[in-house]
Amino acid sequence: MAGLFCFPAICVLGQDGFATSDSVGKVNVLKEVEVRGYGADRNLNAPEMGRISLSNKMITDLPVMFGEPDIVKALQTLPGVSQGVEGFTGMYVRGGDNDQNLFLYQGLPLYHVSHLGGIFSSFNVPTVSRVDFYKAAFPARYGGRISSITDVAMKRSDFEKFHGKFSVGLLSANIFLTGPVIKDRTAFTIGVRRSWIDLVSAPTLAIMNAVEKKKGKKHIAGYSFTDLNLRLDHKFNQDMTAYIIGYYGHDRLKIGLREFEGKNESYVVGPDGIPVPDDTESTTRFFDEDVNRLSWGNWGVLGAFDYRLGPGIWNTSVYYSKYSSTYRQEREYQSDLEDSDTYGYNKSRTKNSIADIGVRTSYLADFSKTYRLRAGIEFVSHDYLPEGLVNQFYSDGECSEDDNNSPHISSNELAAYLDNTLNFNDKIAFNLGLRGTFCRIQGHTFSNIEPRASLKIAIGTNYSVKASYARMHQYVQQVSNNYISLPTDLWQPVAAGFKPLRSDQYSLGFYGNLPWYMYFSFEGWYKDMDNLLEYREGVSVLNPGLSWNEKLTSGKGWSYGLDFSVTKEAGRFTGSLGYGLMWNWRKFEDLNIGRKFPAKFDNRHKININLSYKLNDKIDFNAGWTYMTGNRLTLSMYNYDIPGSQFPDAPTVGPPGYGNEVDGIDYYSSRNNVRLPAYHRLDLGMSIYKTYKNGRSGVWNFSLYNAYCRMNAITIKKDNENNIIDSANKDNWHRAFKTLSFIPIIPSVSYTYSF
Repeated sequence: MAGLFCFPAICVLGQDGFATSDSVGKVNVLKEVEVRGYGADRNLNAPEMGRISLSNKMITDLPVMFGEPDIVKALQTLPGVSQGVEGFTGMYVRGGDNDQNLFLYQGLPLYHVSHLGGIFSSFNVPTVSRVDFYKAAFPARYGGRISSITDVAMKRSDFEKFHGKFSVGLLSANIFLTGPVIKDRTAFTIGVRRSWIDLVSAPTLAIMNAVEKKKGKKHIAGYSFTDLNLRLDHKFNQDMTAYIIGYYGHDRLKIGLREFEGKNESYVVGPDGIPVPDDTESTTRFFDEDVNRLSWGNWGVLGAFDYRLGPGIWNTSVYYSKYSSTYRQEREYQSDLEDSDTYGYNKSRTKNSIADIGVRTSYLADFSKTYRLRAGIEFVSHDYLPEGLVNQFYSDGECSEDDNNSPHISSNELAAYLDNTLNFNDKIAFNLGLRGTFCRIQGHTFSNIEPRASLKIAIGTNYSVKASYARMHQYVQQVSNNYISLPTDLWQPVAAGFKPLRSDQYSLGFYGNLPWYMYFSFEGWYKDMDNLLEYREGVSVLNPGLSWNEKLTSGKGWSYGLDFSVTKEAGRFTGSLGYGLMWNWRKFEDLNIGRKFPAKFDNRHKININLSYKLNDKIDFNAGWTYMTGNRLTLSMYNYDIPGSQFPDAPTVGPPGYGNEVDGIDYYSSRNNVRLPAYHRLDLGMSIYKTYKNGRSGVWNFSLYNAYCRMNAITIKKDNENNIIDSANKDNWHRAFKTLSFIPIIPSVSYTYSF
């Protein structure tokens, strides 16, 4: 590829691929220069390692479930990134856990980035310009998480003209608008996404309840999510700009059952706010309603100011971000039978939340072609509510309330960093960074130094070798027994009995350009993690009366592996091949008898192939294939049986002499002792483009998720209910194990109209 610029009788090609002027009548013809794309150039020449940049188009082109482009699912296809459970937006990077990933939306930190239990991510893709993902060699400006950084850049508002997009999918729709408020001075952007799962399911629910009404039952169900993204940009002059962004993402879920007997159920709200029976109208003899409600989400606002100062840009921003999750369980019952006349109302609520107020200022400058400086300071004040528990009871005219709220915990974090990048003659480049952090919480102060370093050495014009080291700390952790990230999982800040999480990662890699606009990367890495937290044996978040120090135990982890990828980013045929090899270990003195054990997501091998073919200007095809070694889980493979139990003649399963009844006592050989079957699936997609007048266009997208309907196992169930016990033949007694799967082939269609 080459740039060509023509004057009358003059055509001059510059060495950098751009045209240069020359004297009249003289033409200099130089050798053709191949101009590589952004990804290939950074892969080869930048000292950074483990960084991947995804454009809006790259994310949109991937075939996905329900036709919804998804940032997190796009990142899950990268080597070194495990997806966790199929269909969900879990992200386990190079042996880390899901809570060890920092997500920034235009600088605004977010704590929960998924809808519908993780089937959708909380990022509305039409509002996104670019995503920078880091899994190693973290720049010093980032901190607070130990495994990865996902920096999502929002599209800048258009100061010249109005335009937008409207998209409709199977389960949601969104609209994106941008344009000037005052031309060339002030502009806005708005993006709204709303699910219509509740609307689609309403007729089905109504039919079901009409059938169940004769049985005295009414099912209660509903789910919806909403995303709102706002941005307002303003230009003061050529050296000074500012913008304000707003983010809102929220989910609401309810599910329950009402059982009744009678023609009418009627009640009114009493003076204390609690529903009571309406004696004047109710003819209900009996009803019992049990409803569970879950509400969770993030919202925040950020204001930023950019000012050109000397050779660089000075940026200052202030933000407020809040995450909250509330689980409510309500039960109401009434009985007006001959032998009883009662009314009761029970309500319990569990809430956890995090509210952040932060300010940061930074300076970025290129002092020469050789040296770039980035420095900054940031401060954030956290307010945590790890556990808010309220129980309310009403029975026989008496009301009581049990308030078990844990106290709010405040902490303050201060960080300062310095990042230096030097590039010498395109042969040697290195980055030296240093980040210092201070955290004050519950009367304790933690201070840490985080060195970062990376080095690139070019080998000829098409190959390079890189090495890096990075230390990270984390002052809050989401402890969970689940295999998916749930909004009920609690965020717990560092307590007096524990130290901040810490990771040290070492990487070494070989990179190069290949023919046909292809490039490759090969990285070996080792990560050491300390002060990880897990629940103690037999303890969970539901254990009342225990402090967090009594519930949790601290340990360490380490992981290591290889990441390999080949990418083609130009031409009709584009795509990537990625392979990851990983070992992932944990060791806790209070777990597994102090012996090391594999982590839940110890996925040894991972392969991703993503291909795209542009047939013409109107049609393109996409395909993606994923293979991954199965996750791990803890499963009882044997049971101890006690002689003289209910079925003394039943054969012994496991060592003899112990057990209870038929099932016996479960025997666990070790933690995470069983590996699930290997996971693999094929996704297919096709896009059809239509161009209309005045620059308008439309795109139909058709996709198949899990095209050959591989029923991948998400867990294994030990089935004790199907034991065959024949009093005449005890040899028929057995125990079965079953794999559980729930995502078959899913066809999807969506339409996007651009105007």
